[in-house]
Amino acid sequence: MANWLPRTQLPGQQVSVSATTTPLLPGASALLDLQGLGRLGHVLAVSTDAPAWVSLYSSATAREADGSRPVTRDPAPGSGVLLDLATTAEALSITAPPGGTYFTSEMTTTTPQPPLRALVRNTGTSQAAIAVTVTAVVLAP
Repeated sequence: MANWLPRTQLPGQQVSVSATTTPLLPGASALLDLQGLGRLGHVLAVSTDAPAWVSLYSSATAREADGSRPVTRDPAPGSGVLLDLATTAEALSITAPPGGTYFTSEMTTTTPQPPLRALVRNTGTSQAAIAVTVTAVVLAP
C-alpha cells in the first residue's frame, strides 16, 4: 500500500498566510512560524496591521543568528535571511521585490512541510500585537 501526504497547496497556487505576535513594546521583537506556504515559493506581498520590520528566514537557526542585527545593517550573504521588509503607518502592505523567493532548509522526514520562519519587530511608537500576512505563490508544496 502506498503512503502519501495530503497536499494543502498546489504548485503555482497563490496563498495568504497570517500570524499574530504577542503584544510588543516599541523596538521589541517576536518570532513567528508561518505554516502553509510550502517548501519553496515566491513572496508577492507582506502586510502588517501596525508598523513593523519583518524578516523571513530559511531556518530557525538563521533567525536566531540574525536576531540582534540593526535595521540599518544589511544581512551577510549566505546568512539565511531571505527577505527583509519594513512597513510604515502610511504603507502597511509592501509588494515584495523581484527575487523574493523563499525556501526552507529544515525539511526532514518527520517535518516534510516546516514553517517559514519570521522575525517581527515593532517599529511603531506604541505597544501592538502585530498581525503579519504573507501572500505568496507556492512553487513546491
